[in-house]
Amino acid sequence: MSQVALLANPAARSGRAAGDVQTVVDRLRTRGVEPFVLDATSAREAASAAADAVASGVDRLVVFGGDGIVQIAADAAAGSDTVLGLVAGGTGNDAAEALGLRVGSLEDRVDRALADPVPVDLIWTGERHAVTSCVAGFPAAVNVRAEAMRFPRGPSRYTLATLAELPGMRPGRYRLTLDGEVVELTAAVVVVANTAFFGGGMRICPDADPTDGLLDVCVVGEVGRLSLLRSFAKVRTGAHLDHPDVSMFRAAAVGIVALDARPGLRADGEPFGSLPCDLVASPGAIQVAGALTAPPGRA
Repeated sequence: MSQVALLANPAARSGRAAGDVQTVVDRLRTRGVEPFVLDATSAREAASAAADAVASGVDRLVVFGGDGIVQIAADAAAGSDTVLGLVAGGTGNDAAEALGLRVGSLEDRVDRALADPVPVDLIWTGERHAVTSCVAGFPAAVNVRAEAMRFPRGPSRYTLATLAELPGMRPGRYRLTLDGEVVELTAAVVVVANTAFFGGGMRICPDADPTDGLLDVCVVGEVGRLSLLRSFAKVRTGAHLDHPDVSMFRAAAVGIVALDARPGLRADGEPFGSLPCDLVASPGAIQVAGALTAPPGRA
């Protein structure tokens, strides 16, 4: 393994990840790897550095941080021979959770970033890739609020952000095109998922399989605030699928048009453009070191 680049987000977990970057470097050196540490202090710099590393033919790109920087690295590595090593070190870590890469000590996670690669699907918009899911509606607003909060740290931030956004929740009208079939509906939540988790460990699409070439779509319909809150309380275990206002779909290509809803779109916890958009499963777009790709419920 002659060429390994390390892309780290020292701002992850409200800056607490900065002290762990040296631990990651030390562990790589213990394993006989001298990483080339990419200089990136912003998302734009990280994207540029990752793209340059992949273009130079680096064998492996090890990324340390949360879902945002994982998305940047995956977008850069998609379609290339560069293997992606994910070392969970952010707030939500939904990509690492879905791929079985979050457990163990930091050193254990670094070791798995050097394991044999497994092909994993991505979501493609025609311009960018997403790893976990693309979200419209109420969860997108929650994500924006959670991102702006300095306290509390960790996944509980999403819980408080949900409660804070709930009074202003309004379902909207959407037009979904699922492999050519058009469906118009009223929804508070639209999630197009490649993997099971979003929002810091919630199993929004528990059967999503990042190797099947398909996207799972979860729609929470025209629900009231209390019903929505109850549904979100069940998402941690995937029990929300039994709710009468929750509908699930599966398709290789999903188009979303906001008819009277908020047009904002989020993916992997980050801004991801706006509606309308077309999302397509990109089979085996990246090689992820040590990934366990079976959906959590089937592992």
